Amino acid sequence: MALPQLRDWLLAPYSEHHSHSTIHFHRRMLIVSGKDKFCDTTVIDIHKYAAESSDLTVTLFTGDKLKGKNRKKVLGSESDIAILDCRGLFKPGDVMAVSGTVKQGGCLVLICPTLDTWPQNVPVSFVSHGFTLDYSRYLNRFIKRLRNDTNVAFLSEMLNRLPSIQHYKVDNKSQETYRGSLFQSQEQEHAYSQLCQAYSLQKLNAVVTAPRGRGKSSLLGLFIQKLLRDGKRVLLTSELFENVKNVMARIDEHGYADGLATESSGKSNKLSHQARSPQEGFVKWVPPDSELLYNAGSDEKKYDIIIVDEAASIPLPVVSNIITHNSQWILSTTMLGYEGSGSGFLHKLMPRLHNVSLFLELTTPLRWFENDPIETFFNQTCLFETENSDNETSLPALNNAFSENAKPSKQYTNALAEDWSFTISSFEDISESALVQVMSLLSLAHYQTTPDDFMRLMDSADILIATLMSNDRVVCAAVINIEGAKQLEGIAVAIAAGKRRPKGHLGAQRLTLLSANPNAATHQYWRINRIAVNTAIQSRGIGSKLIEKIVFEAYKHNIDGLCTSYGTTRALDNFWARNKFEIVDYGRKPNKASGETSALAVLPLKSKVKSLVADLIALRDSFTSTMTITHLPNIVIDVYDKKLLEFTSATRPLDDVLPILNKIACQAGSTKIKSNVPSASREARKRLLLVAELFNQQLELKEALKCSNKTIEPLFEVLKANGIKDATQLLRNDLKSVYSN
Repeated sequence: MALPQLRDWLLAPYSEHHSHSTIHFHRRMLIVSGKDKFCDTTVIDIHKYAAESSDLTVTLFTGDKLKGKNRKKVLGSESDIAILDCRGLFKPGDVMAVSGTVKQGGCLVLICPTLDTWPQNVPVSFVSHGFTLDYSRYLNRFIKRLRNDTNVAFLSEMLNRLPSIQHYKVDNKSQETYRGSLFQSQEQEHAYSQLCQAYSLQKLNAVVTAPRGRGKSSLLGLFIQKLLRDGKRVLLTSELFENVKNVMARIDEHGYADGLATESSGKSNKLSHQARSPQEGFVKWVPPDSELLYNAGSDEKKYDIIIVDEAASIPLPVVSNIITHNSQWILSTTMLGYEGSGSGFLHKLMPRLHNVSLFLELTTPLRWFENDPIETFFNQTCLFETENSDNETSLPALNNAFSENAKPSKQYTNALAEDWSFTISSFEDISESALVQVMSLLSLAHYQTTPDDFMRLMDSADILIATLMSNDRVVCAAVINIEGAKQLEGIAVAIAAGKRRPKGHLGAQRLTLLSANPNAATHQYWRINRIAVNTAIQSRGIGSKLIEKIVFEAYKHNIDGLCTSYGTTRALDNFWARNKFEIVDYGRKPNKASGETSALAVLPLKSKVKSLVADLIALRDSFTSTMTITHLPNIVIDVYDKKLLEFTSATRPLDDVLPILNKIACQAGSTKIKSNVPSASREARKRLLLVAELFNQQLELKEALKCSNKTIEPLFEVLKANGIKDATQLLRNDLKSVYSN
């Protein structure tokens, strides 16, 4: 049978022959590749063909239009044909986002360069300073999987592979449409019933999860409708209003909205959206920073329930705070989407939730049919298809080596030596099976792991992957970044002064900036970026065993030191301390996603890094020490002085010197300089004492700086500053009388 032409192939599901029949078709994916002229002409043709039917919608996306939060706005849109131009920029998350907008029977069109040359010419933003990307392993794998998938259609100047439309025919026997009056599936109706029952008992603390296209938004809309009919008041929040457009549209569809009036809400002056029912039920959308979410009970008319949609995209502390302040709530989040794995969100949040009365998971696809070829392709290719990595029965040797409570036994050590394998390599050298397992572990262990992360890991030349395996199963994995050394030698001085912040080298840069010592940038580090252990066997010493192997390997590769940066908790601090890492700095700003402040820990392997660590620990301890400026070690005084000079010279930010200014304000006093202090340090102490005297003359400023380790607001008030930039400039002007050079 001859292959159909592009027009006939695109429009086949909407033809007169099929549109009024019971025959349904899966969504399709078409790859258009070649030179720009051919690709541009094809895009024009697709729009022209679609225009022949007034009912068809075509949307064109580009990488530039999907940057930042714009990508998240795609959530609420739908198209019959969605076109993504990948020639200028390619991100797996963009492709997954756009693919989720394609409706039943529709088509996802990817516009690509010539496939054979594409992996050699892909622009990316994640390559670390001093490294290059000559060939994208990720794209090579992506293209191979496209070519091997018989469901994918291709169109180029040299190739026309358009499978027969019958190839996409849906098995109607397994795709019976649910015929409930309001619901699209029995699963959705059952979830609705459970929400209603829990609410009627005043015990609705629910978590609702679903992959994209499962009717989660529709379920929330139906439930809110029921509350409105009962005259209830609902407060709805999400990171962006676009995330809940489908929810609000469902409410509006049944006549409960009054034009979605808008009003300012919260400190950010973002818009809120509201809808009212004839029975005076009321629903309002507000951004996550709205004060209403924390004072819902004290509003003029109390809100009866809080609903947080797309909760995985909101920082964990914000979500925790919202549910703490409200008696009835629903957390709803997408799983396995372009924005990341909701699994990590659940593993981080669920242990904090002690009062969940209902956990609902929607699995039946509604926007497309079961066994959808596009969804299957991207879940497998982007490695977001859940691996059964928690199945303890697949690890018999491991389970036998441990008791329930755990410290590693001698039996375990012997088993590791004889039956377990350790590897460390680039992502290029690990098998497909191991690759799937590693990404599954990382997705479960880390909040908001995204498809874009996978591309960065595969294609970054500065990344290694270390694994422990038992019976061909990865039980522990660590991602390692190669940092410092020759890549930073030419800009080490600028990094130490805060003048340069090159891409990547996060550990090396932070150590250099903290110490104000250019030599710190020239040491060779391995930074343990992520570490994940199979969740079934955590807290049994396996992570420590992997680190032990990494340390041994680092010595063999002549590495100067290992480092790691992580969200600090008592358990993690203890874990790294047990593995002989020393914490040299605690961050001051909580991570927006996790709410945890970061800790930077180092394991020195050579004397030069041991010396660096000793200096940094002295610097760290000086901020809590009762010693005055006249008694602090010379190395600490010199770093204080150097950083304040760089701050005044506008190369170092206020955040970097606030601990120093706080220390000086708390310990200000006019003591004499010791005669045995070397001249350089003596001059530095004199300058610091002049700063202290400056603060003594401005008592309000001094008191504000003494509070700056807890809150910066008093400093803004004293300086009459409009934000951090204004306060920085005013303080720099004050210090110029001391650091005039």
